[in-house]
Amino acid sequence: MYKLLLTWRYLLTRYIALVSVISVTLGVATMIIVNAVMLGFSREMETRIHGVLSDVTISSRSSLRGFDDVDARVKDALNVAGDMIEAITPTVTTPGLLSFEVLGGEVITRQVQIIGISGITHEKVTSISQFLQHPENRKHLSFLLREDHYDTFNPEIGETAIRRPALEEGGWIHRRLVARREKAWEAERQRQKEIVRNLPTPQSDHDPLVASPNPVPPPPLAAPGSLPAANSKKQESRSSKAGTPDPYKEVLKNLPAKPSFNTDVNSDPDSPNAVPTPVLDSPLDDYEQFQVKFDKETQQETGAIVAVGIVSGLRRKIKDPETGKSYFQERLTRVPGDDITLSFLAVGAENSLPRIVYDRFTITDLYECRMTEYDETFVFVPIERLQELRNMIAPNGTRLATHLLIKAKPGIRIEKLRDKLQESKEFPPALFEVETWRDQQAMMLAAVSTELSILNVLLFLIIAVAGFGILAIFFMIVVEKTRDIGILKSLGASSLGIMQIYLGYGLALGIVGSGLGLILGLEFVHHINDIAAFLSKIMGHEVFDPAIYMFHEVPAIVEPYTVFWIMLGAIFIAVLSGILPALRAARLNPVDALRV
Repeated sequence: MYKLLLTWRYLLTRYIALVSVISVTLGVATMIIVNAVMLGFSREMETRIHGVLSDVTISSRSSLRGFDDVDARVKDALNVAGDMIEAITPTVTTPGLLSFEVLGGEVITRQVQIIGISGITHEKVTSISQFLQHPENRKHLSFLLREDHYDTFNPEIGETAIRRPALEEGGWIHRRLVARREKAWEAERQRQKEIVRNLPTPQSDHDPLVASPNPVPPPPLAAPGSLPAANSKKQESRSSKAGTPDPYKEVLKNLPAKPSFNTDVNSDPDSPNAVPTPVLDSPLDDYEQFQVKFDKETQQETGAIVAVGIVSGLRRKIKDPETGKSYFQERLTRVPGDDITLSFLAVGAENSLPRIVYDRFTITDLYECRMTEYDETFVFVPIERLQELRNMIAPNGTRLATHLLIKAKPGIRIEKLRDKLQESKEFPPALFEVETWRDQQAMMLAAVSTELSILNVLLFLIIAVAGFGILAIFFMIVVEKTRDIGILKSLGASSLGIMQIYLGYGLALGIVGSGLGLILGLEFVHHINDIAAFLSKIMGHEVFDPAIYMFHEVPAIVEPYTVFWIMLGAIFIAVLSGILPALRAARLNPVDALRV
């Protein structure tokens, strides 16, 4: 009993011990806060990565052709691990180029990753729909253009982050407006061409429009939807061979340019059955080419969902005069309703060289998961259209794919599902690669884990410093209480009992310090966003700006298991620091101690 009484008295009367208690408190609180924020960051990042990647992915090592028969591969996966698979869907992934024209006729080209998906089955495997900008597309992914109501800001972040006013009129509203402008431009261009056709034939040799006594009239315009008898380069070649330059060349050069169309790259341009396919906008040659019967005002091209970073433009910071909060206003070079051109490699027939193909697509939505790796590269298109363009449909009707995305049933360990597929004869390692989403992002996840481990080691040194303080204080107490120790021993106290007094004192300091640290840390984590707002107000700028970081608030998750080990470690250091002073006190000779 005397041990507890002395320990309690030392704890209440030795105010110098408060320094050690404060050190332990700050160390425990800091470690709880840092671990909560890092764990929250890690979980949020994993959620966003997992939203794009499936639980398990089966990839073909043939990067261009992919699986020979995707339906057969799906059946093989279900036969091997059907009791562990909830959903499965094929995808086609290929690198490519995205191109579009901006004001002034300059063509912008971006290197992208084109992913062909099936909207119906892909939603069951991944969660990319939650990162789209239209509310209806977040409910059900679709490649059809919506009328309007696109979010002008990310709903996860809020209005105080990035705003995109151009999305307010995105969709069919924007597309119809652009189409009407193009029709008005076309009507004006046709009027100017009629003026050129009706120019009187000059009689003077000095007229700049006359290059010869018998000028060659321009060829007739091709009917819409049909091919011209010969293109402008062939006409110019014939004219130059005859020694007669084109009299209308200089006049037509001054006409406004417009988008042009060429025949599909896979067809013979001189064939009467060639199918016209729109390609990248470019100025006309000397004479008008054929036009495709396509009403942009009421029709769309094949839909495409484009990552927001690909079409992001100028961003500037603006302060809201009403709320006083700052936000970023971002301009977009393309919005839903605009057309783009995607270029990529087609696999062609087996054992043949690949070739470049391209096609027009209409942006139907923007994708933003706040992960730079994805927000600046991904373009999602319908898998059926991508398979057709890349010639990934066999003569017998079977389709090819490059990946199989698999979602595991609830409660199934994805590593176990991966191992079962890897060990099956249906998916030999020489031809197929089976990975979990963690395997695909192993480098990034390992970097975050290593960073957290290093931070824990560094922060734990704060508690170690408190341990040295406890060690010094205990030695001072032993020296100061030498006579008291001698009296206790002369009254019958054992060396073990004396030792337990100081060890109990160290235990008490550790428990009190870690307990206060637990309370302080949990309170800080609970109000961390309020604290961040308060610090932002004092400092005059955002401490945690959601427009820069990927989260709308500071992520913090308290894991009880981690908190338990932090407190246990703090108590262990406090007890460990009292061992040497306790041994010195226990070894004191009562006679010598009483002489002091």
